[in-house]
Amino acid sequence: MSKRKLNSSESESSAKVSKNVDNFTEFWDQNVDSLGSAHLADMKARTKSAQKVELPGIGATSIYKGTQDFEVQTGSLDMSTLGWNEGIVENMTTMLEETEVEEKEEMQVEDERQTILKLTAEYRDLLTISKDQAGYRSIYCAHIIQHLIRNKNLIIGNKRKLEVASVKEGGADEETIESCRDSGFVRPVVLILCPFKKDAYDIINRLRKIIHGDDGKGEVWNKNRFEEEYSGPTELPTTRADFPEDHKELLLGNNDDAFRIGIALSKKVLKLYEKFEKADILVCSPLGLRMILNGDDGNESHLISSINLTIVDRTDIMIQQNWENVQLIFSHLHSQPSKIDVDISRVRKLYLDGHSKHFSQLLMFSRYSHELFTSLILQNSQNHRGLVVAKPKQAGTLNDIEIPLCQELHKFEVKDPNETSDLRFKYFVDKIMPTMIPRTVIVIPSYFDFVRVRNHLKKAEESFVMCHEYASRSKLDRAREMFYHERKSYLVATERWYFFNRRQLTGVHRLIFYQLPSHPLFYSEFINMSDADTSQRFLAVLLLCKYDRIRLENTFGTEMAAAVMANKQTVQAIVSH
Repeated sequence: MSKRKLNSSESESSAKVSKNVDNFTEFWDQNVDSLGSAHLADMKARTKSAQKVELPGIGATSIYKGTQDFEVQTGSLDMSTLGWNEGIVENMTTMLEETEVEEKEEMQVEDERQTILKLTAEYRDLLTISKDQAGYRSIYCAHIIQHLIRNKNLIIGNKRKLEVASVKEGGADEETIESCRDSGFVRPVVLILCPFKKDAYDIINRLRKIIHGDDGKGEVWNKNRFEEEYSGPTELPTTRADFPEDHKELLLGNNDDAFRIGIALSKKVLKLYEKFEKADILVCSPLGLRMILNGDDGNESHLISSINLTIVDRTDIMIQQNWENVQLIFSHLHSQPSKIDVDISRVRKLYLDGHSKHFSQLLMFSRYSHELFTSLILQNSQNHRGLVVAKPKQAGTLNDIEIPLCQELHKFEVKDPNETSDLRFKYFVDKIMPTMIPRTVIVIPSYFDFVRVRNHLKKAEESFVMCHEYASRSKLDRAREMFYHERKSYLVATERWYFFNRRQLTGVHRLIFYQLPSHPLFYSEFINMSDADTSQRFLAVLLLCKYDRIRLENTFGTEMAAAVMANKQTVQAIVSH
């Protein structure tokens, strides 16, 4: 497929910087009283009044208003209306133009970038589904630098103002002191969560390009150390040449998932490996940050008490790591520190009033939707500028299935979402297990569910082996071999094991999906492993309930998912040639 570089239609107008729009000042100057705070915290009420709109490049979205109504303006965006620094706009535009895009996707990607740029620059919270990683990263990196420059200029200006006032007779008056509140409890104001060191490597290099431009001139502290610790292999081993494209990408670069690095910006100097208390930006993996919030390396939750911008990048990879780490970080975000080591007269009143969560922007990016991503942002978005959640229509991945197939869908009733796990297990034990035949693979996305099923199979003295993420390579090889040679009847596999290994299973005659995988591609990939007689249709059994709707749309497509959910039958069969 031919690719070309996108030209920015706004590159000519980007040389001018408009003074009319000042999103930074509007963001901070909004007054949120106790009534406004209660409204922002009441996501149930906000959900009822949410608007459903189609946004260019992003598709179907839900808009949850903040303290004021807002409409997303469509049409071509004039960069000069952003009110951004001219150099930032120029460097961001250059990076966007350098990204190669499939020709058939050119218009969609251009529209998506303009929508993301507008929402980001206006300090809206956003959950978006995007494969344009280079595009959205360039945009949020430019937004971060613009925010830090404005923040620093404000602090420097207020410092001068106070110095001038202090030499007057009687010193600075109460009104002047109050007008100069411009800080939080701690220095870090930007938090970027990403899954691997290779992601941090790319993000930090983009930040550098936004500041210094493409010529590479400009001072970077500890550059050699950063290259050594965060770069990684750029070529695949030949043994992995036939792996799916997304897995090849996973294998390249530095895949260390336990890291944290502080970055400070001083004039045009990018200071890497800055101590966190002196850093402006924290770039961390969920595991790396958790270790200093509530772990072996400390109890430093005060360091994320004053975050203005939180970016969760490649959320779909984090679901394959340990989602609890992400949830724990959000439970500590914006918490009041137990001790304050800062000039209290410079701390914004909104921090003292416990309203910091209303003045913090949250951006989440993922390649596909997931119920946990939606849940996380709805629970944590209290930004007074509002929230936009993308819910694009999905085509599904069923076209990737290469064999004649009968899909047997078993729908079980759930009234209380907290009972889903128990009811799924009960249905599996009562209805599915009695029908299992030798050479059946059971695919289980959740490790918690895997442990439950494993313990039941052991208790029932069933003949089975396991492939899970905590097993050694030798145990995994032995399990696959025993299953293939029918020394064991069943194989139980976790999604996370398959995600990180992508190992082919042989000898598969039937598949049971305990729940649809998070990753939409995995459904068809498991089915295509079939070793069954091709003269007969392969049987794939799937358990689902109404809370699996997002996963069903990702895999079956929005339209078919709606038909499946609307069907009143407990068991449905879909036959394909």
